Amino acid sequence: MSPRGFSLTELIVIIAILGILSWLAFPKMSAMDEIKLDAAARRLAGDLRYAQSLAMSRRVIHGVLFDPALGKYTVFAPNPATPITDPADRARTMIVDYTSRTEFRGVLVQSATFGTTPGVTFDYFGVPRDTAGVDLSSTGTVVLTYQGQTDTVFVAPQTGMVTVR
Repeated sequence: MSPRGFSLTELIVIIAILGILSWLAFPKMSAMDEIKLDAAARRLAGDLRYAQSLAMSRRVIHGVLFDPALGKYTVFAPNPATPITDPADRARTMIVDYTSRTEFRGVLVQSATFGTTPGVTFDYFGVPRDTAGVDLSSTGTVVLTYQGQTDTVFVAPQTGMVTVR
């Protein structure tokens, strides 16, 4: 009995099936990029809201300082030298580093603009100011990028309302 291989027809069918499966999987892979960027932007928006709510409830200035060059930000009170404790992991401070966290790896902080500084503070009433203490006269923005896609987090002057687009 001689060894039998695959016929040309069987090989064509297998290649066609693999082609169809890879075509179906491709959109899901690109959606993963969008999900990663969206998760990073939503985490940032949540941290900004958290700092604002802590400032109002504890009556202590809280803020977020960005370091775009290093791809990270720090949630602090009352000054950038004193990061607050991460409520999700009490053993760590609230320094979010997009370069080292697996879920955000590859996300870049393109820019952070709050008046003249790369950070924002919230007073006892939740009013946003730059880290120099000057009330925001225009909307503060943080631009995040990941593989050619962009999300922007906005902080409204006076109200401190945080939105993601």
